Parts: sequence; C-alpha cells; structure tokens
Amino acid sequence: MANSMILEVTDVQPGQGNAPGTISGFENGEPRTLKAFGDVLANFSAGQTFEFEWYMGKPYQGQQDMLVSKHGSIKSLGGGSNGSQSPVEAPQRAKQTFQEPALQKQQNTAQGIMAGSGNTKDRSITVLAVMKSVIESGGSEQDFRTWLGLHDEIVHGKNRG
Repeated sequence: MANSMILEVTDVQPGQGNAPGTISGFENGEPRTLKAFGDVLANFSAGQTFEFEWYMGKPYQGQQDMLVSKHGSIKSLGGGSNGSQSPVEAPQRAKQTFQEPALQKQQNTAQGIMAGSGNTKDRSITVLAVMKSVIESGGSEQDFRTWLGLHDEIVHGKNRG
C-alpha cells in the first residue's frame, strides 16, 4: 500500500545501468532519500516541491529503501516550500541530465531470455532462477553471488577465458 509524501527536492541522481536513481530532499524539515527508476525519476527536479506516492521496498542486503510509486501521480507544487501554488501534474518527461541507455532487442533464445530486456521484472526472474538452482543444490549465499556474477559477466560480454 502506497503512502503520500510532499518532498522539497534538493538533489536528483540517475542510477547506473538498471539501478534506480535517488531523490534527496526534505519532508516536513526531515531529510529523506528515495529511489526511483528512469521514467519516474525523470519527473523530479532539484529546487522543486512534489507530492507523490511511495512505498517501502523489500529488504536487500539488510537495507530497506523507500521507492516512488510508478502507479501514483506525481504533482509539482512549485519551487521550494511555497505550498500556496495549486498542484499541477508534473510533465511526463522532465528535462534529463543523463542519457538513458539504448534498449536492446530481446532475443527469444535461451540466452536472450536469461539476458532479459533490462527491466526489473526480467532481472527478478533471472535472480530467482539462479537462486532456486543454488538452493536446490544446497549452495550458500556466496555460491548464489558467484553464479549470478558469472551470469552477468557472460550476458554483458566479458571474456572469461
């Protein structure tokens, strides 16, 4: 279930590769950092105040992140803490300071399916498949990381020979 937040944004940083970017700012004077993916992240800009929905992500390596919901609306409330302006919908694509990677055409081969198209659903499927194999064979978390790392190196064309 998503919660609502009004955040005075001080910084927007794109993520590396498929990783989410970060949005930093203040909610009621308290510092907050949230994560958001490409299209959602593009709606935010430093020096502006936004109202949006967010949720707690699943714990990963002992850390639980706050994420901007891609299903809720993002409303710009204007600059700084001036809340007297009426909310307006944020533009669909804000000016970006980073270049998004070109989408690769997904292949319908076993290799293409394991490579995924770069979105989180495909990545999750790959991670779960590797995780299931490691668990079924009685492997450890380190074994999982080793096999996932090997998978990523092969998919991204690193020479292992």
